[in-house]
Amino acid sequence: MKKINIKGRMLGLLIIAFITTNALLIYLDEDSHIDRKSYLHTWSQTVTQDLFEKVEAKGVFASQASVPVYFDGADGSFQQFLVREGDKVQEGDDLYTYNVEDYAAQETRLEGEVQRIQEEITAVEDYIDNLEGYDIPDPSASNDPSTSSFFGEDSRSTDNDAASSAGSKVEAEYLKEEELARQQAELSKQQALLEMAEDQLDQLQETGEQITVTSQFSGTVTDIDEELKAPILTMKSADLVLEGEIMEEDRTQVEENLTVDVFVPELELETTGTITGLDEFPKQTDLEGKSRYPFTVTMDEVDEELLPGYHADMKVITSESREAVAALDDALSTEENLYAWVMNGDGLLERREVTTGIEENGLVEVVSGLEDGEWIAVAPKDEFRNASVFITSVQMEDLPVKHLIELDQSTILNYGLLGLLSR
Repeated sequence: MKKINIKGRMLGLLIIAFITTNALLIYLDEDSHIDRKSYLHTWSQTVTQDLFEKVEAKGVFASQASVPVYFDGADGSFQQFLVREGDKVQEGDDLYTYNVEDYAAQETRLEGEVQRIQEEITAVEDYIDNLEGYDIPDPSASNDPSTSSFFGEDSRSTDNDAASSAGSKVEAEYLKEEELARQQAELSKQQALLEMAEDQLDQLQETGEQITVTSQFSGTVTDIDEELKAPILTMKSADLVLEGEIMEEDRTQVEENLTVDVFVPELELETTGTITGLDEFPKQTDLEGKSRYPFTVTMDEVDEELLPGYHADMKVITSESREAVAALDDALSTEENLYAWVMNGDGLLERREVTTGIEENGLVEVVSGLEDGEWIAVAPKDEFRNASVFITSVQMEDLPVKHLIELDQSTILNYGLLGLLSR
């Protein structure tokens, strides 16, 4: 009869009971009487960085303005063009000549034109003087019906709507500067028209029959109609703008005055611009397709090598956060609320709720909950336990092994003896 190994069985049962009891104790240890350790192999650190949210779009460079030039056959008989297609002209350069058939009528017309333009210039100059002397009232005083405004009905209603906010005065200052710039441009235009009309009147009175029409615009002659169909000549400015289209799903995020990052592949050129025009209506509507909304970007600086027709990649900055505390997206967890597992200075894991903002390239702005330079556990997630001691793997590249090797013999001997004595 085979002898039963009672001691072996008893030992096996005791081992099983020991393991089972400890497992139950750990499982039922709600008050964390047993120290648990979290073994972490991946972690990251929060950083301070500028973050941006951007909308991508394609664009093409085009001339900022196209100016048609006309000839009225009632003024006389056309003689000749003084420019050719492709010519670059400056303001005041000769464009074409014609012979006057009715001297008295033409003289009267030109004198009337000079007087009309002079009146326009006087009105614009008075308006500019009033604008420059206008003091923007404080928001608390902006509801006064006696307060005058020079910004037009739309701008006035905008200011009234914004009067309750602290930024209404800043907005009004911006509108004032914008209107001043517009009126200065109008003044320059009227002065150029006056110079051209006076020049034609002088020519008529000197020659009695022939007038040379000069350009009121600097640019390039792009089209000449030899059959004298209107317009007989077209010029485009040398100033370039960037024209693009915003997709329907991005339209609500984009508005005028937003900054745009621009990259021109043809020149490997990076530059910036500002949205100065944004259409409220799509280029075309399609029941099945998505709508596209045209917009215009004015460049901060235009490279001399840029030409009309060059394509560009654009990124419209719709939101930004300067010097934001940022964390890796992978380091943040979510259940009901977003949180992070912080490796605190006491050597413990801490579950901490966070509030986030904008995201860029895997980095997330942390509005609250984390500070710059804090360490966050990333993996393995099944090791994350609140208030547990964390253990990380040794990072050999961070150890000063080289400095240990470079110790002199006396130092090594001293530390060795101290170690033996301490034992």
